[in-house]
Amino acid sequence: MYIFLLGRPGCGKSAIYRMVIDKLKQKNVGKEYPRVDDFPKLWAIFQNDEKTGEWKRCKKTPDGGYKVTDDTIWDDILKQVNKDLLKFKSDEVIFVEFSRSNYVNALKNFSQQILKNSVIVYIDCSFEICWERNVERHKNAIAAGTDDHLVSREEMEKTYLYDDKDKLVQLKEYEIVVIKNEQNGYDHLKEPVEKLIEIILNKN
Repeated sequence: MYIFLLGRPGCGKSAIYRMVIDKLKQKNVGKEYPRVDDFPKLWAIFQNDEKTGEWKRCKKTPDGGYKVTDDTIWDDILKQVNKDLLKFKSDEVIFVEFSRSNYVNALKNFSQQILKNSVIVYIDCSFEICWERNVERHKNAIAAGTDDHLVSREEMEKTYLYDDKDKLVQLKEYEIVVIKNEQNGYDHLKEPVEKLIEIILNKN
């Protein structure tokens, strides 16, 4: 089955992923837990544009980040993710992660074969908190000697300041769960993750 983890960059998708797979392992659900993220595909486009100097689909920003100039990128990379998902074995629990402003439209890039076997989790966190987390993560990566680039504030605001969460949660054809994650730490996530596990078990 597929578990979609949706929400702004910095909302806590990694934390939810770790907590959910720990619970699934305890309950002997699934054998492997692949994690498919669309960001490496986006990053590859950024890097290729910079390498070639042609800047076909993005441009460099003054703060060292990148700005998308060709909005067809967003659907293109999700179509690639959809193809990747179809290659996995049926007994795996596969996690799919991405951030968008228009989740209702973004989900149209996935086949019904995938969506009918999915639980969609929206991780609810304000833009400002997500931005602060991304800046902190970037600073920590640089301090650790990692080659890390921060997506620009301009790009973050353009793409993630507002989203269609309210429309998403009203969709009747999907199993959708909302988890609030604006606090630090993990204690506040334990109860919603337990409820999510119950839904996954019933769906599986």
